[in-house]
Amino acid sequence: MKKRFTLSLALLAGAWMVGCSSSSSASDEDSSSSSASYNSEDCTLSEKGVKILLPAGDEEYKIGDSITIVFVANYANANGFNVLYKANADDKGSELFTGSVGDVSPDGTECTEVKALLKEELTPSTEAFIRVQAYNAQKVRANSNTFTVKAK
Repeated sequence: MKKRFTLSLALLAGAWMVGCSSSSSASDEDSSSSSASYNSEDCTLSEKGVKILLPAGDEEYKIGDSITIVFVANYANANGFNVLYKANADDKGSELFTGSVGDVSPDGTECTEVKALLKEELTPSTEAFIRVQAYNAQKVRANSNTFTVKAK
């Protein structure tokens, strides 16, 4: 029941975001890439860790766009998760949220979906990716596939 409610809520939120996309700074093309979908059946993770479903890779965004990040995690001592934007593998990363996001003790049975703004201070890149890591254990983490972020 909880999973069905969460999925219904996510679909409702997604429909609302599509309806509000005209006020977004993203172009129609960018909006479609930022509203990529994922299969709710992928919202499971049996082993300890993190799996990122969105961004899936090869998307194209601009500084100022809002992106959707979806991940599933299984780590009892996480205390939530940090979400970092990394311009490339050598970048130390920039936190996209103040504090942690997601469940403090996820059991790998449902996804967390958050929206993040690509702020002006972030570096545009053709090798950008998102890192999601447990707040209490930075080694419990995952990286998304790479995507492109262009200057405004």
